[in-house]
Amino acid sequence: MRRLITALSLTLAWANAAQANVEDHRWHRVATPEFEMLSDLAPEDARALADRLTRFRLAVQGLLVPRQSSEPPLKIIAFRHARDFRRVFSLRQVGGFTLSSLDRYTLAFGPDARRGYAAGALTAFHEYTHYLLHNRQQMNYPAWYEEGFANFLSTIYMSEDGAVVGHVPAIKRWQMSRSRLTLAELLDERFVFDWNRRDLEEIYLKAWLLVHMLQHGHLIGLPKGRPANMPPFHARLPEMLTMINAGVPTRDAVEKSLGVDLPTLERMLRAYGRRNSLPTRILDVDVEHETPMDVQPLAPAQVWHALASAAAATGNRQFAAQLYRRVLGESPDDVDALVGLSATTEDSARSLTTARRALALNESHPGANIRMARLSVSECQQATMDQCYDRWRESAEFYRRAVRSDPEGVDAVFGLGVVYLHVGQAGDALGYLRVAYQRAPWAPPVNLYLGEAYRLIGDLESARVHLTKAMHWHRDERWRERAALALSMIESNEDH
Repeated sequence: MRRLITALSLTLAWANAAQANVEDHRWHRVATPEFEMLSDLAPEDARALADRLTRFRLAVQGLLVPRQSSEPPLKIIAFRHARDFRRVFSLRQVGGFTLSSLDRYTLAFGPDARRGYAAGALTAFHEYTHYLLHNRQQMNYPAWYEEGFANFLSTIYMSEDGAVVGHVPAIKRWQMSRSRLTLAELLDERFVFDWNRRDLEEIYLKAWLLVHMLQHGHLIGLPKGRPANMPPFHARLPEMLTMINAGVPTRDAVEKSLGVDLPTLERMLRAYGRRNSLPTRILDVDVEHETPMDVQPLAPAQVWHALASAAAATGNRQFAAQLYRRVLGESPDDVDALVGLSATTEDSARSLTTARRALALNESHPGANIRMARLSVSECQQATMDQCYDRWRESAEFYRRAVRSDPEGVDAVFGLGVVYLHVGQAGDALGYLRVAYQRAPWAPPVNLYLGEAYRLIGDLESARVHLTKAMHWHRDERWRERAALALSMIESNEDH
């Protein structure tokens, strides 16, 4: 009877743990030389996933340009259950995402549908590809190419001969062949996809098929009556991407660099998608590599902090606020939690009160100073300089404190550069904005402000380069128009 009661107790404990909210699961931190991963997977499964990601990185080295600068810190949040990923981030259409700032990247994902992590790590590899692309080749990619390439690499698996790249599951090939999306419609997808779009899956599949053909089409012949082999599109991809990055309209860049018109490329793509199998190739990878890693349990407050920060960044502010309040319930003077909570409310007075409390507890805290700097000028974007000059100066002082406390923090450096630009000190702004550009040369906001600084000091050639990038790649149309206006002012000055 005692053994029966013990068994029932263990069963009930397991059931209660399984039903617990994700923020109350047992989480671990896995630290490797390349990233830190937080996960509620069992420790041995978390180790295996971290090792798989490291081997993936080794396998794709040859498909990416060599690293040109130090990579920003990377945090990965890997969920054991997909439902928990959806709850934390209030997302239904996607299984993972990549968030970037000037200071760090965060990848978050759940397990692959019906497969889990054991059978593969498609979503994990997909999101890791985004990080590697942005930090290896300093250019902007159209959304269709970046997502298609991430899908292309996501199915890599290990064989006795090496890493097999280009595998497409049969169900995906079938879905690709039934797509009604035209190539022209796909190529118009320049900016990041809207996660709430109903046709999102179809766009992803079409992009995957197109990138697969561009990367591997030369490895096969086409149906009878067509040329024996496809042109070597893979060798022409760098030219195409460079042209698109420079602002050449996508359709023009595709036709000029690939050497075929769009209708012909559409026919080739449809024929490629109807094939029973798509070509793969094998990449050399160090199968003997052992990933050094350290696995440690996380305290509940550490878990709440990490989930709250990521949830707030995706717009799930209510969930983030709940977690920050749990932290403060145990540690009322937790400055990081106060800073995070301040950013979860649209009530400006409450937000400011919370941020001031954080700063009073630690006046040199970088996050508290950055938060206060942003709040100081939150109502000044549409105001005149006379109305907000004092606020911009106050904001600069907060940013300076943050920089002094954390000289490596690029968010504060960028903010200070923007403030100096607003108060008419373009020369002072330039140095700070250059530092931000070194970290994220592809970022349109950085290019916009750096271009403005160059324009104001009279370096029109440099200004044109950065403003052009902002005009072509900023997600917000209003800011693209602002960059275009600045460029027109350069042209007007040169005409006179």
